[in-house]
Amino acid sequence: MEYVRAATVGEAIESARRPGAAFVAGGTNLVADVLFGRKRPALAVDISRLGELRFIEEREGRLRVGALTTVTDLLESERVRAEAPPLYESAVEFAGPLVRNRATVGGNLLDASPAADLAPPLLAQEGRVELLSAEGPRTLPLSAFFLGYRKTDARPGELLVAISLRPLGPGDRAAYHKLQLRRAMAIAVVSVAVALWMEDGRCAEAGIGMGAVAPVPYRSGRAEAALRGRPLGEAEIAAAAAAAREEARPIDDVRASAAYRRRMCEVLVRRLLRRAAGLPTLAA
Repeated sequence: MEYVRAATVGEAIESARRPGAAFVAGGTNLVADVLFGRKRPALAVDISRLGELRFIEEREGRLRVGALTTVTDLLESERVRAEAPPLYESAVEFAGPLVRNRATVGGNLLDASPAADLAPPLLAQEGRVELLSAEGPRTLPLSAFFLGYRKTDARPGELLVAISLRPLGPGDRAAYHKLQLRRAMAIAVVSVAVALWMEDGRCAEAGIGMGAVAPVPYRSGRAEAALRGRPLGEAEIAAAAAAAREEARPIDDVRASAAYRRRMCEVLVRRLLRRAAGLPTLAA
């Protein structure tokens, strides 16, 4: 495998035009894939020194995060904590300090694991990915970016440069939970992020991101529809939770059975919506 360190975004994109090229930043996913034989890139294009891809900013009313922003950067950002609390909470639960210092937002999304920690919060807040190649830029919803198990819509030679999301305001509601078998360095059994934009006591818009319960992270459209335009009452919360259970497509693996995951989709969505609504938590 050849290796080149890009000094500019343009140089990275030009290098990536070679067959078999792969971008590498923090390396927490690609290095493991190479070691275990899951990927065999002919050329590793190191983009880790491209400081212009590491930022957190506001642009055109959206919170924009550079692809090389690390998980630690998310934890240290007051803007993320205020405007994207589920993303902040997912960063708290992300692996351990050493990995958080290296792992990037872009790398976590491009790995396209069904259990990608940052995906449900970004999906819940209407995430959009920004891509750049020799053919030019393009933007698409994060919900359309994940195509299948560890497969994305990123084309050969295309660089993920940023992701933007719809911020939450002071009157909006949010919650996040990662169900895991231990408190650190664990892959999610089920993860759920909830974002609710409120108007006059009603849920004007809802985002519910789900992880580890389908081949890809996704938005639970049926659960969102049960909330949209309605008050956060018991009936609406129960309907959304039931819809989330029915929409899930989990599998059996070493961490949990499909039946358990499906049940926990309902339990967690109900709990998080009740928390967001300021209602007391009920038993499972």
